[in-house]
Amino acid sequence: MLTDFHKPSLFHHAIVRMRHADRFTESDVNWKPKKRDAEGWTFSNEANTSDERFVLHGEVYSKLVGGAAKIRYGYNDPENQRLRAIFGDNTFSDIVGKRRDLALFREKLIKRFDAEWLTLGKKPRWSKEKFEAKLRAWRREIIAEMLGLDDEDADVRADAMVEVKTFPTPSVKTFRRDYKRYHACGGEVLGIVHRHHGPGLHLRKVDADSTAFAHKQALNYMTDRKPTMAKVYRDYLAALEKVNAERATPLLKVTRHKFETMISKFDEFDKWDGRHGRASALKRFGMSKRGGIPALFVGERIEIDFWNVDLMTLFVETGMWDILPPSYKEAVVGKRIWFVAAIDVATRYILAFRASVNPNAVSAAAAIRMIMSDKRHISDFVGAETPWIGMVQPRNIFSDNGTEFANALVEGIMRAAKITFNRPQAGNPKARPFIESLFHSIGPLIASFFDGRTFGSIAEKGDYNPEHQISLQVDEMIQLFTLAICDIYHNKPHSGLGGASPHNAWVRATQEHDIEFPSQDPEFMLHVFGTKFKRRIGQYGIPFMGIPYANEELDRQRKKYGQMEFEIKVDPENLEHIAVRSDKGWFVVENKVGIARNLTLAEWIVARADLRTQHAAEAEAGLAAMYRTINRLAESGRAAALRANLTPRNMTAEHYEALEVELFGAWVAVKAADTPTLTQAFALPADPLREGSVSDSCLIPEFHAERERDARKKKRAAAVDQTPIETPTPTETTDNYYEEY
Repeated sequence: MLTDFHKPSLFHHAIVRMRHADRFTESDVNWKPKKRDAEGWTFSNEANTSDERFVLHGEVYSKLVGGAAKIRYGYNDPENQRLRAIFGDNTFSDIVGKRRDLALFREKLIKRFDAEWLTLGKKPRWSKEKFEAKLRAWRREIIAEMLGLDDEDADVRADAMVEVKTFPTPSVKTFRRDYKRYHACGGEVLGIVHRHHGPGLHLRKVDADSTAFAHKQALNYMTDRKPTMAKVYRDYLAALEKVNAERATPLLKVTRHKFETMISKFDEFDKWDGRHGRASALKRFGMSKRGGIPALFVGERIEIDFWNVDLMTLFVETGMWDILPPSYKEAVVGKRIWFVAAIDVATRYILAFRASVNPNAVSAAAAIRMIMSDKRHISDFVGAETPWIGMVQPRNIFSDNGTEFANALVEGIMRAAKITFNRPQAGNPKARPFIESLFHSIGPLIASFFDGRTFGSIAEKGDYNPEHQISLQVDEMIQLFTLAICDIYHNKPHSGLGGASPHNAWVRATQEHDIEFPSQDPEFMLHVFGTKFKRRIGQYGIPFMGIPYANEELDRQRKKYGQMEFEIKVDPENLEHIAVRSDKGWFVVENKVGIARNLTLAEWIVARADLRTQHAAEAEAGLAAMYRTINRLAESGRAAALRANLTPRNMTAEHYEALEVELFGAWVAVKAADTPTLTQAFALPADPLREGSVSDSCLIPEFHAERERDARKKKRAAAVDQTPIETPTPTETTDNYYEEY
């Protein structure tokens, strides 16, 4: 017997649920749901809010089922509008590569934080240290899950490879930024996809001209009127309105937060000096506050770090933006450059300053060598009045944990030079306070010094094709920065030195205390900073860049092993000799064509390139043509520029290999009777702090040398008489700024 069935109800339509943030589209017209009653929906036109229409529930349902209309839920939600503004119509499935994997990894961390929030019943309030520990623990848990370490029942072959894509633990600041973005986009992982390459979010809302004008107005904070930041900002707004009344293209307004950030980056000593006077500044900063990091002697603690800067921002903050032609301004937008600097903590003296296209081991190694080298030829080249006299054998060098320092090249140099290398805990810039503050103070220091000056190269090169000339412009900017370090930073009162200048602090420290002088032995520098290559021995010995190197020991190696390949070391700063690894270790081999000390590899390569370009027929003639070209480089000043090496382009072993193949090939130099003598253009003068004499080019008063000689005589006499004696004050007077010493 069949069971009686209920008669089915007649279905007419369903009532469609919608919110105000949804979009209802019909015939390419977008409608926003406004209100609903028992009969239907009232919609308003998104393009014209005054245009409204009423649609019955049945009609809405029928249009959606029949395809005449469509609905997109949450289309007008703020989080979805944000994602569309950033990614357009792309979805997370369109994201590929590292950005996708990183977003998924960071999402796992965010979900763990939300789980902690749910467990505690309130938002966690952790200290920075505890938060960092939590992030590290969560990262270990996530990696364990991805590897399947907790899945004991997994049926996986023992020889199967498990591939996991993981990333380092983000800082607390980065995590909070991602957490805010994630939930601002409704928990959509697309919200934390990286949108750019570089440190931090960089959205330029104000053009460079507007920023430059604001920077000049911010300098008014350092005046004896002692205005508040709010007052300076109001004055800036008034000045901006006045300037815009006369401009065809008005300047944009800088926010108060950005304006006050500019002021906060000014040097503390400068701010106090400008607002309260020099005497008050000297009294306030009379005690050197080193934050519990003692450094009493030169070279005891040296800090080194890389600094990434936007070129446009750099020109703006140094006051040089206004002197650039419009085409150069367009060329530098979006360009970034790195600087590596080393500072002696005891004297705040800058011992190294180099540019680089990116943070790399070669630039870090060059900076370490700069610490240990005489740099007076650099200050002479840039035209500085104050010589760059700082050089020392470091005891301790402190850096961050970046790969530019934590690598085999840099660590090998440290071990060979007997330098203790310290890398404080990551994410703790307070462990390197002096190098961090240096980078914030260099830019504003140069603003007033270069006010009204122009780049000499602009008039010479013309204002054409700036994209091709921008690298030359960057080189000249690096020269200006080097000049500013020698003549401005080193002679400016420093808050950490009680108002003394780094240069005078260096002079006093090196004259009152012993220092560890860096070895200038060419063989030592070759073994510490030499670049390794592999070369096969031939009839002329071992050729490198066309230069033959040979001696009796190398000839013995050739007779014993034949024309085998040897590992060699070449010092790019000195081609006089190379080091060769034999069966008994390394030994030094000199060149056979009379190259003396101080001829650099850069000069040799440029001379060969010039010779091949301008005198192609003479290029293969022999060594005489090369020497004549090198002498012309010295006479024209190009050799000085090459030796100063004020460029962000640093050569690696791979670059040298390619240049050798392209420029030299199988050519080997052979000395002949007509070979001229090389000009010794870079024989450095005696160090005034070591020899007791001062060269005329250094512009240091002669009374320094006289005082040193008198002091030594008095000390020797005191040692004989067993009686202490004081050094008399010299009667000589001078108007030079070194006179206080």
